[in-house]
Amino acid sequence: MEDATKSAVRRRKSDRHTRNVEDPSTKRRSSMSSIMNMYGRVQRLYQATEPGPSDVGGPIIVGTNSPVNKRRVFSGRKWLPPPLRKLSGGKVDKNGGSDRPPLKKTPSDKKFKSHICEMENKYVGLESGGEDESLKDHNGEEAEEELELPPPMKPITEPILIPTDDVQGQREQHNEKQSKLSVSDLANEEPVFQKREHVIQELVETERDYVKDLKKVIEGYITLMRDPECDIVMPDDLRDGKDKIIFGNIEAIYEWHRDCFLKALEGCIPHPEHLGPLFKRYERKLLMYVVYCQNKPVSDYIVSEYIDTYFEDLRVKLGHKLQLNDLLIKPVQRIMKYQLLLKELYKCAEKAKLTVEIEALRQATDIMHIVPKAANDMMDVGRLQGFEGKITAQGKLLLHGPLLCMEGTSGVNFKGKELHVFLFEQNIIFSETVGKKTQFTNPKYIYKNQIQVNKMSLDELTSDDKEISNLFCVKSTDPKTPMLAYVCQAATSKLRSDWLHNLRSILQTQRDFLKALQSPIAYQKELTKDPS
Repeated sequence: MEDATKSAVRRRKSDRHTRNVEDPSTKRRSSMSSIMNMYGRVQRLYQATEPGPSDVGGPIIVGTNSPVNKRRVFSGRKWLPPPLRKLSGGKVDKNGGSDRPPLKKTPSDKKFKSHICEMENKYVGLESGGEDESLKDHNGEEAEEELELPPPMKPITEPILIPTDDVQGQREQHNEKQSKLSVSDLANEEPVFQKREHVIQELVETERDYVKDLKKVIEGYITLMRDPECDIVMPDDLRDGKDKIIFGNIEAIYEWHRDCFLKALEGCIPHPEHLGPLFKRYERKLLMYVVYCQNKPVSDYIVSEYIDTYFEDLRVKLGHKLQLNDLLIKPVQRIMKYQLLLKELYKCAEKAKLTVEIEALRQATDIMHIVPKAANDMMDVGRLQGFEGKITAQGKLLLHGPLLCMEGTSGVNFKGKELHVFLFEQNIIFSETVGKKTQFTNPKYIYKNQIQVNKMSLDELTSDDKEISNLFCVKSTDPKTPMLAYVCQAATSKLRSDWLHNLRSILQTQRDFLKALQSPIAYQKELTKDPS
């Protein structure tokens, strides 16, 4: 028996070697033959197991000699790869004795024999040193591995749809359109009105956060610094009015936003068209930021001296995460935030072609351009020295810059001296520049003279001489200073036009105001008069 086993192993090795050296054509013929044999066995097995008309509804009893008796319960072992299959300890009983219970014939029990599985099992048997006993049936013949056969498919009743040329062309056109989509197109998929709603919502939410930050300054730092019983002692240097310089007019800004502007913005959520007119209505109130920014450089200097000592102790006591200088910069950041959000709303209105809102939002955007610029201009005003009046009482700064000026009313033999001129709503101030603007320093302005706007006249001088062109004259009509007048020369014709435009505008405003005071009824009738 042992010799026979060894002889069988040698024959199988020899056969395998022979198969390895066969030429490709022989291998192809062998493969085709195996496939055809397997197909024939499957077909015969399917016909043998097809239930007849008399078999429907009753079980089929299979004898011990039936081929179906070779079926085994699926153990999962045959699906393992060859290296792992030999590690599996599970053996399938292939002995089809009479002790096995009869099987019910069902469509899902149909199986076919796989030559690939047979070769794998033989390979495993050889690797283990002998034949696998589980691969032999009760007659001593080698049993072939079997796979479950799926149930028969239903006949195809519907025709297979093949795309026609028209459908294919439409698909190609659709793909071309999809490929042409750019990043900007994807970014513009969001509806305009939905984007506008998001911008307004962001404006309101950031306004609420802004009010909370201002509250920390007012009810936190200012309250403790004004509390005489506070356990953190204020340095003596801050007791001489410097505490007021630190915060400027931030209390007025906080109260206006808390009581007025925040509620007005919240009312714009259901009515977005009210947002543009809202900024136009509160244009003068927003000039509070100009005053705040004018005081900001001095405030930063004082805070920096005590940021790590006194103000740090106050921060720890209040439990704030941000330092005082981080909170004091919030108003400056806020006016820039208004500008950005209004630009986005203006773009949305243009895309949606909301004609009524476009003009109002354009005016609101212009206002929030003017406010930061005015804040920067007021930094220059803060360097004006020698002016005895209150600079913040002069109204909005309309225009300022260098002009060649000469006292008098005639432009003949003009020889001007450069002065820095500030045009406010209530006053025009002439000053002399001391020093130059550099990266780290700014010039100072020494006060020379002033003319009140409500007591001023304008003379637009014209001359054919290019050397004395771009002239205009402002003179006082105040009986106290009848001889006060300045002839001014701008560097370019455009600058001259800017100065003349602002001077005409402010003088017309003063005349209208005077008419309203002298005869309010006549002035009101003139306003309501139909221009046609």
